[in-house]
Amino acid sequence: MAYKKGNSLLETRRRNRVLIKNSIFRTKNATRTGIAEELGLTLPTITTSVNEMLSEGILEEIPFAESELVNAMGRKPTAIAFKADTACAIGVELGPYATRAALLNMRGKVLALSEHSVEEDYEQMLLQIKRQAEELMQYAAGRFLGVGVGLPGFIDCENGLVRSSSRKGWAGKRLAEDLQGLLNVPVIIDNNVRIRAMGYELSLQEYKAGTFAYFFVSKGVACPIMVQDEIISGNTFGAGELGRTIIYTGKTGEDACKSVDDLASERAIFERCQEKLLEGGADGLRKILDEKGRMEFEDIMESQKKGEPDVQKIMEDVMDCLGIALANVVNLINPGFVVVDGRVMCEQRNRDRLLDTAKSKFFGLNGEEVNVFFQPYDSYWGAKGAAYYVISRLFLNC
Repeated sequence: MAYKKGNSLLETRRRNRVLIKNSIFRTKNATRTGIAEELGLTLPTITTSVNEMLSEGILEEIPFAESELVNAMGRKPTAIAFKADTACAIGVELGPYATRAALLNMRGKVLALSEHSVEEDYEQMLLQIKRQAEELMQYAAGRFLGVGVGLPGFIDCENGLVRSSSRKGWAGKRLAEDLQGLLNVPVIIDNNVRIRAMGYELSLQEYKAGTFAYFFVSKGVACPIMVQDEIISGNTFGAGELGRTIIYTGKTGEDACKSVDDLASERAIFERCQEKLLEGGADGLRKILDEKGRMEFEDIMESQKKGEPDVQKIMEDVMDCLGIALANVVNLINPGFVVVDGRVMCEQRNRDRLLDTAKSKFFGLNGEEVNVFFQPYDSYWGAKGAAYYVISRLFLNC
């Protein structure tokens, strides 16, 4: 009995330490008292654990800035934070347009970035990530935790398995194991949009997220849900594939059913602009096309920015569709707030149209109580989110 009791005490101390590490990482100006109040643990418990980590050299005490002091009388309080060079991690996003990688330290600071073109062949992709990771490792400081990879599709993160992918020959591949064999470091994988949502939650330091939806628009539309630091996932390990939900039902033929992806993804925008060009419209976009000899999504965004009427009309239709899809999510799960991410949201007119349409469809108190926040677009955010994911899985929760 004594052995079991002792073992239970060790496990309790381990769990408390995990809670304390997560609290410190997610809190700006974390204090022993503040952590105790947040976690419902005693101040001596917090002090003992914090002092251990200070002795280990992974934490440091930082004086509050004068502007942050409420009462300047007496001894100035100090905040607790992880030392920046305690550890670092690499995140990689195998996105639809590029493979991007980022090296982050324990303060979330980017130490190095890398971008390469998309590689569809699985074996060549492994070698490409190996080269990118080795390139970034030169800038690593402190303990190197490992590599996190986010990619589209249904990903079994526990077994490091690609269950389903649009890339030919990737389904069934044990990506984590294969990449770990090449790099000889820990590798974890997950769906890229789920990783974006988890990375966003981990990066917050002044606002506790609680329950929120991460509404992401790219070649497809996805909306994973975060609840108390955990992402909701069924046994298929999907990303909340909102894009596959049917949003329009016609009478007959090809228009009988249309999904959100069919009507409002980047792919849909691109196809509609191509159709408009074939019809002889979108003169502003045609000028860009004539100059470059090809059309990319950035050209569509630039054409809208310059006031091309046909492109603006397409974007208005798309934002209306996305607004309805967003309202459906909000009305179904009543999240505390929604984070909207995507290149198409760089244009303020698109943000305004999305919000106007969504709020017109919100039911009851959702219109007043659900906040919508637009994540500043960052092409490297998926890679940064993957690095945060590694920090969480291989440091904070260990």
